[in-house]
Amino acid sequence: MLSSLNYLADSLRRLIDGLKITSRYFFKEPIYTYNYPIKVKEVFSRWRGKVRVRAFNTLETIYNRSENMYRSFNLPPCVRGCPANVDARGYVVLAGEGKFLEALNIERAQNPTAMCFGNLCTAPCETTCSRSVQDHKPIAIRLIKKAISEYNLKVNLENKGRYNFTIVGKESNKRVAVIGGGPAGIACAHRLLRYGHKVDLFEKYNFCGGYLYSGVAFFRLDKDIMNKEYENLVTFTKNGRIFYNATIISEEQKEKFKLVSYNDIKDLNESINYLEKGSGILFSELEDNYDAVVIAAGATKPRKLNLKNADKVELIQAEWFLEDWNLGIRSYKIGKKVVVIGGGGTGIDAARTCKKVFSDEVFIVDLLPYEDLPVAEEEKVEAEEDDNITFICSVMPTEVVIDENNNIKGLKVAKCLWGPVLSNGRKKLIKTNEEFVIECDTIILAVSRDIEIPFAPKDIVGLRGEIVVDGFDVMANGFVYKFGQSPRPKVFAAGEACYGPQPAIVALASGNRTAEKIHMYLTNELPPVLDFEVQKVLGPLNVHKVLRKSEVLKVS
Repeated sequence: MLSSLNYLADSLRRLIDGLKITSRYFFKEPIYTYNYPIKVKEVFSRWRGKVRVRAFNTLETIYNRSENMYRSFNLPPCVRGCPANVDARGYVVLAGEGKFLEALNIERAQNPTAMCFGNLCTAPCETTCSRSVQDHKPIAIRLIKKAISEYNLKVNLENKGRYNFTIVGKESNKRVAVIGGGPAGIACAHRLLRYGHKVDLFEKYNFCGGYLYSGVAFFRLDKDIMNKEYENLVTFTKNGRIFYNATIISEEQKEKFKLVSYNDIKDLNESINYLEKGSGILFSELEDNYDAVVIAAGATKPRKLNLKNADKVELIQAEWFLEDWNLGIRSYKIGKKVVVIGGGGTGIDAARTCKKVFSDEVFIVDLLPYEDLPVAEEEKVEAEEDDNITFICSVMPTEVVIDENNNIKGLKVAKCLWGPVLSNGRKKLIKTNEEFVIECDTIILAVSRDIEIPFAPKDIVGLRGEIVVDGFDVMANGFVYKFGQSPRPKVFAAGEACYGPQPAIVALASGNRTAEKIHMYLTNELPPVLDFEVQKVLGPLNVHKVLRKSEVLKVS
């Protein structure tokens, strides 16, 4: 409650500061102020003055709003638009000058997994890019990230080298357990290692990457390279260890697993360790033997859909289908005519996988209009033009059509209309009486995921299964993501375990912020700044006033 009041009070102060700026320049020249995020096709036709973009912050309000020094700056729109505050402006400028490796240094300060996100990031930085105001089209920031990361990968492969990181903090001898090797867990572990702590990462599979490895289509990302990149982020120092095939369990689950105690693993010297399959480690043991424990297990339970006749047939969950395919199990039988319910990233990946491997016709069905589907425009174009997939939007699935033998014959849908925007910010949905059947023999569900963490203590679990934490941040699109410390002092959480399914860049940001919280918890000190180049995003601000509590060190 107190943090919310502080946030509102700070917003009011910034509004007053903005009014002061406007009044000061009112008689000098016309000013039009834009707030981000913004979608502008053109400035007012009668507007004759300059367009001036201003942030309503002073050094004092910026400094007081955050405990993290790196976030204490008045950031450019593209940098603030990124949940992880990656210095997009910095690495785009360097890439334009042909300094690709220097550009990658800028990127890796906040996002060490540049290769992965160059292929998969939803690029929220582009939605707030100031070039959208001037040219009606943002800079292709994600593709530039992809280009510099692939260049670096080529150079390193030719030289048989690895990307090394500098330890910027003092050796603390504090040991942290991180549960989950996805974007949030890897980001948190990597940052803690650079701060000088010891980290053990526990992953239930035999690879890193989490849902990016198991739930992303095989043609979008080289999984082996991604896994090596993620492993390097933990094993670049002797203080980092990875334990594969390690399932974290509660007391109620211990009869189903072969128990491995902390004493069995504490003296292992290998950076990467493979436990016997079916091994289980009690969460209580981690809490007792580590200085801090991070839950970054993700939202892994596919959500079901309430359709008529759904209980009489097998509806395939897209997440399990993609995992089954990516891990080489290949147990699902896919027909020649497939309907995928859900037009998000997972739905499109499942549909394109079916079309490339199994099926003759594939349809994607979604309640949202085509232009509002939560994926990049290029993904929709690739699905339509490269794989000849048909989108059927603004329809509501109502019934699975079956024959007398309970075989799937089609999916009945009802057309929908979208009305005005309601007070909750969403458009009003109007279901019509116009229905039709899409013929198919396979139906795949891609309608989001739920949080399910069976090992988590009940006193830190919220109503939706999420881990209750004390930290939050507001993204440029208005979405609030969470991170930080749970009601149990030694237990922290990051990523989808705190807020549910969202793009991977949000999980990475949450992992970074959780690492900062843990560092302050363990040392009672502000975390060191990772990158000297942060000064380049400050513009005319007075740097020494902001950096008075933290030493700036250069990333290698």
